[in-house]
Amino acid sequence: MLARVITLHFNAVLGGFDDTPLREFLTDKDVLAIREHFFIRHDVPYLAMIVTYTLPHLTSPAAPAAPAHQPEPSWRALVTPEEVPLFNTLRDWRLERSKQEGVPPYVVCTNKMLAAIVKARPQSLTQLGSIEHFGKAKLEKYGRELLPILTTASHRQPSTPPATPNGSTDDTAAS
Repeated sequence: MLARVITLHFNAVLGGFDDTPLREFLTDKDVLAIREHFFIRHDVPYLAMIVTYTLPHLTSPAAPAAPAHQPEPSWRALVTPEEVPLFNTLRDWRLERSKQEGVPPYVVCTNKMLAAIVKARPQSLTQLGSIEHFGKAKLEKYGRELLPILTTASHRQPSTPPATPNGSTDDTAAS
């Protein structure tokens, strides 16, 4: 396991932190964890990212070869088409929060965390806190904002297409 600290400064032109150095650094690494620390120095906001990672191409010759790394499924594979509207609502909320805080959206919640929230549809802070990587700090910071979004979504009934003259609900009624 290796670690690196990458410090991002606030870019007023972008209206946030330019995370290009972080993205470039991560291109060939297997990330184990990312922790962030926000600070201000001489009236300039900074975000220090502590990245713990491994190098997938470095293996010890004495160690047996590890099985091929199966990538985790993308958040898209975790969300059904019916769940996409709620996911997008949460993503819009995350974007607004990240702008308020001056941090990249993934610092607020990753796409996989949002997908897990959509799947679980927690209705209490306790349920929300049981979602992987949604720890106490995120729960205290964002939980009271997220629950109303989820509660509203759970009360909505799925919409059905309007019935056609022959009584079917198909958009392409037989002519």
